[in-house]
Amino acid sequence: MKKIAVIGFGFMGVVHAKNIINSGNLELCGIVDNRPVDIFADLNKTGNQGALDLPVERLRQTPVFKTLEECADKVQPDAVVICVPLFLHYELTKKALNLGLDVLLEKPFCPEVAQCRELIALAEEKTRILMVAHCLRFAPQYEFLAQCIRDERYGKLRWLSTSRMGGEPTWGVWQNPEIKQTCGGSLLDLLIHDLDFVNYCFNAPADVKVNLHYDEYWEVALEYNHEAAISIKGGFLHCNTVFAAEYAATFERGSLRFCTLQPDVVHVGTDNGSQVITAGGDGYCEEMKHFADIITTRTQSLRCPAESSLQAIELCRDIRSQEE
Repeated sequence: MKKIAVIGFGFMGVVHAKNIINSGNLELCGIVDNRPVDIFADLNKTGNQGALDLPVERLRQTPVFKTLEECADKVQPDAVVICVPLFLHYELTKKALNLGLDVLLEKPFCPEVAQCRELIALAEEKTRILMVAHCLRFAPQYEFLAQCIRDERYGKLRWLSTSRMGGEPTWGVWQNPEIKQTCGGSLLDLLIHDLDFVNYCFNAPADVKVNLHYDEYWEVALEYNHEAAISIKGGFLHCNTVFAAEYAATFERGSLRFCTLQPDVVHVGTDNGSQVITAGGDGYCEEMKHFADIITTRTQSLRCPAESSLQAIELCRDIRSQEE
């Protein structure tokens, strides 16, 4: 059983810790968090997903450390899950790899392309597993869309539109104005989900165009070397606005609709009528299962390779450069 430590016990750290505990083949051996507060208080009151059904008592039994070095020395983890503010991603991932640990780094990769490339090279040098946690690649509702694109069960894709928006976060690091400025805004925190997903389906785009950008709202068009048109839109709305993500896709012989407000189904329309496809499941849970598999088999991820996560950062850089 592989021993995993979670670094950073905010909303995503809590989510990953839960899935480590529930995995059956991983051990949550430690938590690294240097905040001078009770990190186990009000666990269900952060994030945009509501109650998480957490194993609170099991979490409270987990030893807590102030530094990664102390954790590595005391409990000897095999791997770490890093869930800290973006400006700390490079420093902590580099430190973990140099300590001989495998790393699951919560998205996005790093703010600078050069940092991402350096960490990919370091993981290879140290023969460590490095994976960036892009959960849409593991979400059943989005995996169904990806499969339809690949196997062309409804014909070739004609166009795809995705949307992801909700109230600006009011929890965790977003409460600190100085740290908030380093998080990359809605582009790196929110829309990178969909940008990475289309890279997952099609690889890097041939061209990208910003059709609309106002404050923290974006509408982006992507062009690939095929006939399909891709549109990605969304961003932060006024705080406390309900979160929703959705997609619509039209193929030669059918269309798909999905929205997180009806989270467990995908609606399909064809010449033969309408159909509801059950596609429930937890992408975060599937993501952790995949990480457990690759650190056990000692194989770099083919489903979510670090090089592909670098492409998402490069795409965000290209989008941002059009507005500078």
